[in-house]
Amino acid sequence: MPLPSRSRRSGMTLIEILAAIALMSVVMAMAVPTLQGLLDLQQRGAAKDLAQTWSWLRDEATLRNVSFRIAFNLDRGTWRVEVGDPAANVYGSPEEREQAEEEREEQLKRFTKKEIEAGAAEELDEEGASVDPSSSFTGLESTMVATEQTLPGGCKFLYVYTPQYGEDGMRASEDGPPEDTEQDQIAYAYIFPDGSMEQAIVRIVDDDDEEDGWTVYTEPLNGKVLMDSDQLDPKALNAWLPTEGPQIQ
Repeated sequence: MPLPSRSRRSGMTLIEILAAIALMSVVMAMAVPTLQGLLDLQQRGAAKDLAQTWSWLRDEATLRNVSFRIAFNLDRGTWRVEVGDPAANVYGSPEEREQAEEEREEQLKRFTKKEIEAGAAEELDEEGASVDPSSSFTGLESTMVATEQTLPGGCKFLYVYTPQYGEDGMRASEDGPPEDTEQDQIAYAYIFPDGSMEQAIVRIVDDDDEEDGWTVYTEPLNGKVLMDSDQLDPKALNAWLPTEGPQIQ
């Protein structure tokens, strides 16, 4: 009786291979929408956590008579809450900030090094903290809100807009996170003791698809913090604002 050939004892037939490929295609077609749905949920969840924290800070600022700011590290995909001086200045444009820094530098030139060390320029030091208030803000310790969070895997900040960063806002470093963390792109959004806040737009998107994501934005006049799945143009949000004051006859 002849022995079975090797081709009959091992391997797969062409029909079996085609059937396996078809089955894998069906499984992958079902898995991709499920994965996309999970990413959407993660983006929405991250945006919701940010929006809820922002709203809580608005109320807490008035109760505690302090300023808060949210520090967004666009290179690392993290954000944290910091608390500081209620009198901290925030500028309406990069030009205003630059002008304030230049004026302070000119005033400092009037003092000698010894006078500065003796405290003669103390008022200017306080102004410096207002121009660049980083030194007056520290991490918030609270059991009521997560003070530092990392975006879920597969998500990133596309940009953070406030007027102080210009029309295009701030984005992550083009070449990826720098080796020196001191060079990270960090944007700040402020909340003030009277419950007002900067107009801000934060866009959280899919790592691989910048069109897919959620936007958290503030309405400074009424203090609302809102969410939207669309990208928002700061110019469009401000289109209703008058560009000139009323004419008095």
